[in-house]
Amino acid sequence: MIEEGLIQELLDFHDKHNKQRIKDGKPPDYTKGVFQTLGFKEFHEYLMLSDEERNTDAGKKLLEQSIENMKMGTRRYARRQNKMIRGRFLEHPTREVPPIYELDTTDISKWDEEVKNKAIHIIESYLNEKPCEFTPVKSVIDDVKKGMDGNSHNYCEVCKRIFIGDNVYAIHLESFRHKKVLKKMKRLEEQRNRTEAETKISNV
Repeated sequence: MIEEGLIQELLDFHDKHNKQRIKDGKPPDYTKGVFQTLGFKEFHEYLMLSDEERNTDAGKKLLEQSIENMKMGTRRYARRQNKMIRGRFLEHPTREVPPIYELDTTDISKWDEEVKNKAIHIIESYLNEKPCEFTPVKSVIDDVKKGMDGNSHNYCEVCKRIFIGDNVYAIHLESFRHKKVLKKMKRLEEQRNRTEAETKISNV
């Protein structure tokens, strides 16, 4: 992405975006809405610099750090995608899903062999109801999930939501959304504790 001109694309978009925001009487902001997406938010501080500041050693260092942050963000996003696919399609005890196939896009020089031709064969075999020469990814469901009650009611005190079925509730407890709310609640609780402690000290 860097070699294909990502930085210049970001700068051009930043220039156009900010000019429009300034006309609308709004400050530049890459921390809300679509601008939080991967490839924008990692370069927020760099994009906020002036042209002169970007050409300084500090500006160049910030650019390098922004690129590294994007790489780390991409890896985290890929892990979340893999976890989501496993949770929804490969480890779900009651959901009926079609076969899931893995396409290896690591080596671009082998794209036709490992991705395009393989995908075409998988799709054609499915549409024509013919055997596929490739083996789908195996579904792995442990005994605990297999024995879960699909009609039970569970209430999440953290997210204030009701879930029908032990399996759905268990998946929710491992979800990114639930953990995010849990983390936020813990952070607020720590803030309250610090405030109370500071109040007691000041009263003494």
